[in-house]
Amino acid sequence: MKEGWERTGEPASLNVKQLNKMIQSAFPGKRIRTAERLGVGLSNSNYKIVLEQGNTPYVLRLYRGNSTVAAKEQDIANWVRGTVPVAEFIHLDASCTIYDQSWAVLEWKEGGLLHDVLKNGTNEDIVSAAASVGSTLAQIHRYSFSESGFIEKDLCISQPIPMNGEQFIVILEQMIFQSPCARWLGEELTQKLWSLCQVNASLLSQADEKPVLVHSDFNGLNILIQQDQSGCTVSAVLDWEFAFSWRRHVDIANMLRYEEEGSHFERHFIQAYMEHGGVLQENWKLVSKLEDLVALCDMLSHCTEDMSNRIRDLKQLVANTVQRYG
Repeated sequence: MKEGWERTGEPASLNVKQLNKMIQSAFPGKRIRTAERLGVGLSNSNYKIVLEQGNTPYVLRLYRGNSTVAAKEQDIANWVRGTVPVAEFIHLDASCTIYDQSWAVLEWKEGGLLHDVLKNGTNEDIVSAAASVGSTLAQIHRYSFSESGFIEKDLCISQPIPMNGEQFIVILEQMIFQSPCARWLGEELTQKLWSLCQVNASLLSQADEKPVLVHSDFNGLNILIQQDQSGCTVSAVLDWEFAFSWRRHVDIANMLRYEEEGSHFERHFIQAYMEHGGVLQENWKLVSKLEDLVALCDMLSHCTEDMSNRIRDLKQLVANTVQRYG
């Protein structure tokens, strides 16, 4: 699961003076006692901070990209927090006056990464976590939109995009043939991929689905799990920067991207998802894989020569889908 992937940019490094200036904006009169850079996240940077004369930890999140990303995350958190476990935004600064990028202070949520449970947990841990993750995703997908496309501040759809097979082909053709994607895949795999997409694109026009809130990076690196005697439960879904309005299969595919066909995790995840209101048609696996090809090709299209680990992993994932469904 993204093992050894190269970052898209160097993590932000702040000194004590910078950190205190930011914190005093969020907590007037307060200073930082400890600050620990968190080693998760391949795009944005995060610090775990504790203030003087207190023991409550917070997350200081530094955003790459434009200021609308931070505002979008805050709006989504406020929208779903009644039913979905998310970190509350305590302070958001998109002015770029104290720091040259948007930043926020968020509630600290206890728990370890789902990634670690899947890697090191017992079979009982994995089954328990799968059930909690499935039910959590079903809750996320209860939030819907009147049209599909990219979400901006105030949860508006800034750029409506048709959710059908024709648009799927347009997007994939651009990603594959007008970017470095085909170069990283090689000629043979590229042609097999393109053939698979053309043959199955019509499936994406057949389902009459209402677009839902899609996290779009729903995987073990963005889900916190708390473990106790009763089992594993989701304590927070993190990092909503890529969320948009689309077909629910995007999140299903992301979660199962590295899972073996019919694994314990897959079966209990899907069972819980459907028991808590998630709806999937008979061919959901193929539809999910088609949606995931868009994500995989998009990531490949942004890879550079120095991202050999990313390229190798993404190419193998594409090859697996082509071999299974081609």
